Amino acid sequence: MSAPLLELRQGLWEELLAHLRRQGGGVRESGAFLLGKKTEALRTVTAFLPYEQLQVDALRNDYVSLNAASFAKLWELCGRKGLSVVADVHTHRFGAGQSRSDRENPMIALRGHVALIVPNFAQGGRGFQGVGMYVYQGSHQWSSHSGSDIAQRIRLTREGGDS
Repeated sequence: MSAPLLELRQGLWEELLAHLRRQGGGVRESGAFLLGKKTEALRTVTAFLPYEQLQVDALRNDYVSLNAASFAKLWELCGRKGLSVVADVHTHRFGAGQSRSDRENPMIALRGHVALIVPNFAQGGRGFQGVGMYVYQGSHQWSSHSGSDIAQRIRLTREGGDS
């Protein structure tokens, strides 16, 4: 299974990175769910929901931790707004490789779920340099994409929706 194509506005991506940068403060992980619409061929991100908005203490440790009540809030919000979780994103201190915890505990344990990891606590540039993309295959197995492969899997559009 190849990675689904993610599409989002350049401004939304930059806003997300700025939030992750602020929330982590250069010293801890931060993250969010990417919300929008999805089909078999395309996942269009229209909004993001930071983990700390679901659970105030989600970032209290050196890693992200969400409880069952947070997921109940997430599903209620998605249902009310007619949105789907199209991916999740979180930061790591150095590189964008998955930790053992990331591999063993997918945020959404459904085949095809996309997880993005932004290196350096999102302190870098505005593009996808160094970002890792992981697609859940089930049974704690993932396919991974990085480097120039990311540019083929994530499309940024201008505010009007044009590439």
